Amino acid sequence: MQVITDEKLIRNRARLGRVASFAGLAVLILGLVASLYPQWLLASFGCLFVGFLLSQVGIYHANRWVKQPRADQTLEKILKGFDDRYHLYNYVLPAPHVLLTPFGLCVIKPRHQGGKIRYQGGKWHHELGWRWILRFFGQEGLGNPSREVQSEVEKLSRFLAQRLSDDNVPVEGVVVFTNPEVDLQIETPPVPVLDGRQFKLFLRDLSGKRPISDSQRKDLAASFPS
Repeated sequence: MQVITDEKLIRNRARLGRVASFAGLAVLILGLVASLYPQWLLASFGCLFVGFLLSQVGIYHANRWVKQPRADQTLEKILKGFDDRYHLYNYVLPAPHVLLTPFGLCVIKPRHQGGKIRYQGGKWHHELGWRWILRFFGQEGLGNPSREVQSEVEKLSRFLAQRLSDDNVPVEGVVVFTNPEVDLQIETPPVPVLDGRQFKLFLRDLSGKRPISDSQRKDLAASFPS
């Protein structure tokens, strides 16, 4: 498998996380010092608020771009063993993670959450237990991954329509939970919701059942960053 990743974007986002974290810490310290003087009490509250926000931004970006394994690294590990017909594109297309496969394109929405994940009645639920406290430390919430991946599929489809003369390119959207400790309880989701092992089986199954032509796959690869 070939992997194409925007390393510059990752470095810039990681730098942003570090700068925001240090700036947040500095502003928090300034707020604490200001709180020692009654005439600066309002300013101290302002510093504490701004410092907290900066710290949260820094922690969020650090968790996403500094802490390893990142989402792109985890996907690369899951997909290890696929041949060179598969190209994984990270942060270089309208959707952050796109896999070129023998059956077309697959937009991947990775989620790292563990524990019990339920999709029922059109709604997502994450039974956090004690993990709810991690939300105060910049941990990304579950959100609505099925809706997010559908939006990314639409963005990629519009991009393909502008770039390619052949707009009949199959584009799948998949939510992949990469945490090996996840417990998925999914009822009639709008898009496939899989763990890492199921995702590999899904790709092999579609690649065998409805492959696109080699020329179409090569045209797609040639039109994307390399």
